[in-house]
This record gives sequence, structure tokens and C-alpha cells, in this order.
Amino acid sequence: MPAPVEFPSFKGTAKLSEHDFSVDSQHWFDVKFYPYTTAGADPIFAVTGKSETVICKPVSEKTTAFEVVRWFHDDDDSAQLNSLVWTQDSETGDPLVCVTGVVPKIKILNVVTGELDRLINDLAISPISPCILASASLDHSIRLWNLDHRFATHPCAAIFSGGGHTNGVLTVAFHHTGRYIISGGFDIAVCLWVVPEVPDENALTDRTTIVHYPHFFSTEIHSDYVDCAKFYGDLILSRAAKEKKIVLWKIEGFDSRRDVPPPSAIPTGSRRETRSAFAGSFQRLLQFECPLTQLFYNRFGLFHEFEQHPILVMGNENSKLLFWDLQRLDEGMELDDPVLLKRSKKKHGRNVLENVREGSSNSNSSSGISGGIISPSVPAERKFTINDPFALIPAHHDFTVPKVKFCFRQIAWSKGGEWCVTVGDHGMICVLKRG
Repeated sequence: MPAPVEFPSFKGTAKLSEHDFSVDSQHWFDVKFYPYTTAGADPIFAVTGKSETVICKPVSEKTTAFEVVRWFHDDDDSAQLNSLVWTQDSETGDPLVCVTGVVPKIKILNVVTGELDRLINDLAISPISPCILASASLDHSIRLWNLDHRFATHPCAAIFSGGGHTNGVLTVAFHHTGRYIISGGFDIAVCLWVVPEVPDENALTDRTTIVHYPHFFSTEIHSDYVDCAKFYGDLILSRAAKEKKIVLWKIEGFDSRRDVPPPSAIPTGSRRETRSAFAGSFQRLLQFECPLTQLFYNRFGLFHEFEQHPILVMGNENSKLLFWDLQRLDEGMELDDPVLLKRSKKKHGRNVLENVREGSSNSNSSSGISGGIISPSVPAERKFTINDPFALIPAHHDFTVPKVKFCFRQIAWSKGGEWCVTVGDHGMICVLKRG
């Protein structure tokens, strides 16, 4: 088990080449570790991009960083794969990889047999249950799919559409309870949706459950395409193209410990830009400085497991990885923190360190990032106050991949946080390891 505050160290990089495609033109857009690994089993991860999906296993030998377990090639040249997620066969338990891209189909690949399992429309991401996928589509909608074989004739369990996104949806992620979905898209909007029961009374019928309105909608958090959003406890981390930062924020009044509101509740608000079914609007908490991250579809990674320090990581266009220890911020910043001392830029006449020293009763301040909710191992009384949520916090640690220059596109952590794998342009796969 790695030390709680230990950042991963560089293990190695490799460019994959097979099926006569050019490595330099091969861009990997997504990577995920198999999340259902049993104790003692070797971790495996999948990467996808263009027409290729590769299953790999990280190794500890010095000669290589990983080995290829299985390779899938899509014969459809127009597929342009860019997203994947792991699931399990509801009958056999076999590990399955769902991949999708420009062509609006999800292909489900069986890692054990090496065969194509089924076809389902639209882009997908997994909730807690391995049988349920949520899909984000360019048709402005989000769909919920039930992959249990019993529902194969009617796999679409719900559609989130109507009062939400007005352009293509780029990112979806589930709350750890599985009861909420956060989404972002081309319309610069961020939405929070309540997930209906799956299966419900419409299962195996020609009627599909429709969720007409998100419980929260805002176009005020970001100014460009929102291509990555994740829950961090009840808080939200999100970023948009061209902004060069990641924003940590909260929806006022949202508390996952309370009863879930009805799925079709209509959000209300005084302004068109932000509507909420909860009591309030939203509040910015922190912003993380991410230089050279202006490209579209450049996503951050988040390691967040019980009794370990949560780590936020972002890769930029110049082969550099930036790391933040979020519990270090949650517990409070030391006044001699070298990361903060080296800051030279100030906004609004003061920097982050000055804010910590002086405290504030400003309405924008936050007493602790989580108040002891998102990090159960942190006592609730450990609090600090920052009165400038627009100040950019530099990385606690960074690392540049030697001898190569490429843009990172996606980052994944293994269960337990021992391995970190990043993928990007020009066929690059970078492996890091803790411990």
C-alpha cells in the first residue's frame, strides 16, 4: 500500500503500433483500469483511440512498463473511437469493454473471448452497477442503458432530455451513490440530473422513462466547451477548453445524504444562466492552475479512495503532469508551504497565502473544502478559509516525460492507487507507479 501523500514516479513510456496504422497519427483518447479487480489479482487497463482498443497489464520489470494482453481492431474506419468504460457480463462475469466514438454506437468487447458482444447506440460511462451505462450524445441528450441480458430487447432505461443541454453533451459522470449524474457540453452548460430507478415500471415495454429537467443547470461556471466533470464527494470538479484551469465548486443546497428529490422536478431561478431545484445557486471554492491546457478533449484524472489522500492530476500539451494533494488543502495550508511561497502573481491585491493568514468572512469564503464530508479520515474541525476563489493554486508536484513532446488526453488510476496510466497523442502511453 503506497504512503498516503506519495505521488507516483515515472515507470516508462511506449508507443503502440499494429494493424498498419501510423504511430504518429494514432491518438489515444481514453484509458480506464478494470474496476472490479479482486484482491491479489494483477490490474489491467484498456486504452482506445481511432480504430484501436488495447488491453494491457502494467509490469514492474525495468525493461518495460506494461505488456499487451489483447488487441481489438475496428474495421469501421469512420468509428474514430474516443471513449471507453469497463463492465461485466451479467451472466458469466466476463470483463467487458464498451467503446464508442464519432459513429453513434457502443461496441461491447469481451476481453476473455476476444469477440464483439453487442451493439448499443450512443456514448457511455459507468455508474456503480456494472449493468448500467449512462451515455452522452451529440443529439443533446443523455441516455441510461441496462446491460443485463434480461433487458436485451429494451436496453434503454431512461432518456435525460428537454430542459437541459442545448448542444452536444461531452462528459457524464455518476455520483458515488449512483443517484445523480453530472454532465457538461458544447453549450458550456453543466447539469446535475437525478437518476431514476433501474429497472422501473417501463422496463421491457415500448415506453421509455423521460427525465425532462436537470435539477441544476448553469452556463456561468465556464466560458468554453465543458469536456470533463467529476463529482468529488458532493462537490464538483470541472474544466473547459481554453481556460487553463480546473474549478472546484458546489451546488448550494445539494446534500446527497438527504432524500432524492423527484426526478422531474423543474429547476427554478431568477436568471436564465443558472437554475436550481435546490436552495440556492452555486459557489466557487478553488481553482487549480493548469498552464498549456487549452486544447479541447484534454481531461483530468482523480484518485479518491477511502483513507487515502485524494490526488488530482492534469496533463498538459508539453508532456507535463501536474499533481495536487487535495487533502493537503482540505486540512489547511501551512504558512510556509513552498508551493504557495513561490507564487509571484496576485489577483485582487492578495495571493492565496495571504488569504490563509488573514481569513475572511466574505460570502465567497469556504470553511474547509469538504467540512469533513468528502474525506472521512479528516476530522471536521480541521478547517481553513480562503477568501479568493479565483486565485489559481499551482501544482504541489509536477513531472515531465523525458525526451518526448505530446499532449495528454486522459488519465486513469488503478484500484488502490498503485498505478497511474496516462495516454495521449502520437500513440503515447505513459505509466507511473507508487511504492
